[in-house]
Amino acid sequence: MHAVIIEDVEEYLAGILMPSSQRRFQAHLETCGECRREIQEMQELAGLFSSLKAVGAVEPSPSFVARLMQNVAIRPVSSLWSPFADFAFGRRLVFASLLTLAVLGTVLVSRETAYAPAPTTPEAVMANDQGSPTADRMLVTLTAYEP
Repeated sequence: MHAVIIEDVEEYLAGILMPSSQRRFQAHLETCGECRREIQEMQELAGLFSSLKAVGAVEPSPSFVARLMQNVAIRPVSSLWSPFADFAFGRRLVFASLLTLAVLGTVLVSRETAYAPAPTTPEAVMANDQGSPTADRMLVTLTAYEP
């Protein structure tokens, strides 16, 4: 089905398509056999659905409707936030969230390798910009070393 048809197919089938769009729609259907066939199939399917409606549908008794409406009116309206109204549930939720954060933080810290301490070799100490009180002795040791 072409884009020209896809945009307006629901309105066309419902019979509420604007006249200018309907002329464009029908002009395309006259030139395109594929779209015309799909629209006919959709109309046939809609006709089959309308034939499934029961002819003599049984209406419920007024007393049944009244009892049903009374039961519906008695029930409190629950919302998405009603479980959070309970203070104990809120405490448990906060505790579980903090515990989850602690576990995730522990896992992340234990897996971290980017900040592992560098090995303390004489070369590393000498390369340190801040210097060290033992840097002079290491320099002497390095210069006195004979392989």
